[in-house]
Amino acid sequence: MTQGEDYLDALAPVSRATAGRIIMALAAGGRSVIHSLEITQAFIQSEWQYLPEGNPSRIFIAPPDGVDEDEGVVYKVLKPLYGIPNSARALHFTLDNFMKLQGFTAAGFEDSVWVCEPNATYDHQLIISPHIDDRLVSCSDMVTLNKFKTAFLTRFDGTDDCALTEYLGCE
Repeated sequence: MTQGEDYLDALAPVSRATAGRIIMALAAGGRSVIHSLEITQAFIQSEWQYLPEGNPSRIFIAPPDGVDEDEGVVYKVLKPLYGIPNSARALHFTLDNFMKLQGFTAAGFEDSVWVCEPNATYDHQLIISPHIDDRLVSCSDMVTLNKFKTAFLTRFDGTDDCALTEYLGCE
């Protein structure tokens, strides 16, 4: 990244609150149920390789305080870490890759909301709206919902928080 030139390489799409409200409104109308999934240490589970601009192969950090190292020693960063500008972007594109492999497409109004119409893998529509490490997963069928949650938690280490009771600090 070059300061003042390629700052867009550090930005990651984030779903707007409107997307979450739409998903919750559909559920409130009885059309679906919403469950929540959380990714544990999300940035570390993302991959540089999915960035459209490629792997930023030359990112180095100083050893953490308290680590006894020789003067001038630095560590090469192999995985996206919290605090590195394009880590959120790597997470987004890692999720995007997984979603596409599962048959999802980005919703027309949001790059970070994915929709899967019924297909050979999933019998009912699924809608996924993420916010960093939290995911809203909406579906009208529990078997389809559980099948997706199993696939997601096989790929990403995380937790199934089951039926949504709280999202982004709101009950």
